[in-house]
Amino acid sequence: MIVEDNLLTREMIKEMLEILGHQVVAEAEDLAGTLAAYQKHKPDALTIDLSLPKEDGLAILKALREADPNARAIIVSGNSQARIREEVLRAGAVDLLPKPIELDSLRQVLGKIFPNADNA
Repeated sequence: MIVEDNLLTREMIKEMLEILGHQVVAEAEDLAGTLAAYQKHKPDALTIDLSLPKEDGLAILKALREADPNARAIIVSGNSQARIREEVLRAGAVDLLPKPIELDSLRQVLGKIFPNADNA
């Protein structure tokens, strides 16, 4: 599942995930949409943009992990400073993926979630 307000970025992430052999089951732009889609589709993992217009990605991650402590999310951000990375990891993210996203970086982070998957 992809949580991203920018359509172009959403399409790019979706394409990369498909190249790596994963299927995107839902997309959302805000907290309400994320929680509804998560409940409906039960995705194996999510990418969540840190900077969203209504709520930030950390708020979405925290709400998601309250609803499902086993939710696995990758935070995506143009700000990859060490303190941001520490904050997202403390909030329960699998990792922080810097923008612009590179296919190899996405592959490596997905390997943390799906260690036995091919990840192309």
